[in-house]
Amino acid sequence: MSTKSIFRTALILLSVVCLAATTDQVKNVLIIGDSISIGYTPYVQKALAPAINVAHNPGNGGSTVRGVDSLEVWLGNREWDMVLFNFGLHDLVHKDAQNKYDVTGKVSVTLDQYRTNLEKIVAKLKETTAVLVFVTTTVVPENSAGRKVEDPAQYNQVALEVMKKNGIQVIDLYTASQTIHPQNSKPGNVHYSDAGYELLAAPLVETIRSVLQK
Repeated sequence: MSTKSIFRTALILLSVVCLAATTDQVKNVLIIGDSISIGYTPYVQKALAPAINVAHNPGNGGSTVRGVDSLEVWLGNREWDMVLFNFGLHDLVHKDAQNKYDVTGKVSVTLDQYRTNLEKIVAKLKETTAVLVFVTTTVVPENSAGRKVEDPAQYNQVALEVMKKNGIQVIDLYTASQTIHPQNSKPGNVHYSDAGYELLAAPLVETIRSVLQK
């Protein structure tokens, strides 16, 4: 083999090694949650790419009941560096006998059931090697269909107790949403404008960077 061929082969091998190293350095983050998380995930992805790959569970994470049933599928066989998860808005929703949102109806998941389900979800997540972060449930405004203003605080309190017991970091999006929501949502709507979702994404971006880009 000529010197030129040896040199060319060496360069190719070096490129492969560098590519592998670069690939290995990419971190993988999974966000699990409801439509609020679906709204802010694109802003988290944009802010952290390409060094950190951010994915969201397929569709709406729904209540903790769905979380218990679906978590293994959502995690898949991928090795996640961090998992940020939230459940609450679909647990605290009230529905009537026809399964329509109605504050006079039955709550979907009681506080006791919520605690039990969160414990199961946390136990499963702790079987992974991922850094775990819980994201508190955002506010419910006045006149929201099927939801009561006071409920997020109550469900968040239960979640905080579970996370403290298990040593899991928490992002307090509930407090942030109290300021963000009024200027970035329609009356009676738990969802946000694009600007609102971008503001909600900021604490997640900050936390992910602080942990994975040390």
